[in-house]
Amino acid sequence: MTHDRGSGDRSVSFAADQSRIDVLLAMVSDTWSDAVRRGFYSTADQTIKSIEAAGPIRRLLVADHPRGLKSQVYRRLKGDRPAPASGKIRGVRPACLHSGTPTEIRSLERRYRWYDRQLAIASARHRLHAPVTVTFNLWHAALVERSDPSKTVFYAQDDESAIPSHAPVRQQTLEAYRRIAASGMTVIAVSQTLLDRIAPTGPGIVIPNGVDPDLWLGERRLQVETSTSGKTVFYAGTVDARLDVDAVTALATAGYYVDVAGPVRDERVRASLVGLPRVQLLGPRGRSEIVARAQNAGVCLMAHRSTELTQAMSPLKVFEYLASGTPVVATRLPGSTLDSQRVTWVEPGGDYVTAVQAAMKVERLSDADRSSLVQQLSWRSRHEILIRLLVERSA
Repeated sequence: MTHDRGSGDRSVSFAADQSRIDVLLAMVSDTWSDAVRRGFYSTADQTIKSIEAAGPIRRLLVADHPRGLKSQVYRRLKGDRPAPASGKIRGVRPACLHSGTPTEIRSLERRYRWYDRQLAIASARHRLHAPVTVTFNLWHAALVERSDPSKTVFYAQDDESAIPSHAPVRQQTLEAYRRIAASGMTVIAVSQTLLDRIAPTGPGIVIPNGVDPDLWLGERRLQVETSTSGKTVFYAGTVDARLDVDAVTALATAGYYVDVAGPVRDERVRASLVGLPRVQLLGPRGRSEIVARAQNAGVCLMAHRSTELTQAMSPLKVFEYLASGTPVVATRLPGSTLDSQRVTWVEPGGDYVTAVQAAMKVERLSDADRSSLVQQLSWRSRHEILIRLLVERSA
């Protein structure tokens, strides 16, 4: 079933005897050090912060993705560390013999059952009592035998079967979805489209991505140079096949300056953009600079091609653009649509130039209205339903 987070009483209250809830959270393919380096930007990162901040939670064990022994040593020398034992949080760095991810289901089963045993040992060592597991790791969710599936929550951030780099294991991914669905465990997905693709037989919950109020409302006056603020269109995100190059080309041809901030993951897309007049590839930028550039731009842009992957996404960048107070132009996709007059929607492959022209006429939000919107879109607000679920599952 699907729960509508927009209805009902959103207040959260807990009894005193519910204050010793322990949680184990397994990351996707990264580590605590990765989360620290990126400023706790991702869905999993912010889920860690929400659980840590929740009153009913006594202890949270954060499990890194399993890495081979050679990789463990190398990353350790580079300063990689597990979550520090401070406050509620503890960390564990599970190991495996080899770093490469297997492609056969039986090999994957062996790896992730060994991974789960290491998590159980770490849970006992850190004195977690009957922890509820929140796993972002598809294989960990699907391939580990569980005596009580109700104690496990699979949190899906993307449709992993549609990620181009995961094409060699697409059939294994679909099999993992089938096992997760059949298990009866709770599935959280960032969009209804993604939840429908997994089709859980147990509870299904949609929790869209959110924003960090400390980042978007904090005291920061970082000065950045934009190409020309009045006609600058700003895009923040990975430069890969999701980006609609034709949209960027049309905007540049129409005389707009397009600043693109984010790592390049597809050289073909980079090659299509690098020679365009008025298009600036900025590369990866810090979170404070992203905030400043979004606030200084004339329009913030999410121009995505329509693919199986983008259709299932929850538009984190759109929520953050809204938090900036700057008018937004975005591609209308199933997982991206939200009710906001602040967004000028464009059908996939549509007329982005006309949309940007219209958006340039939209007034920026006042500080008071922006603050209210940021709180509404905050991760903590989004995750209230998750905290209630953890309380229920711990009983």
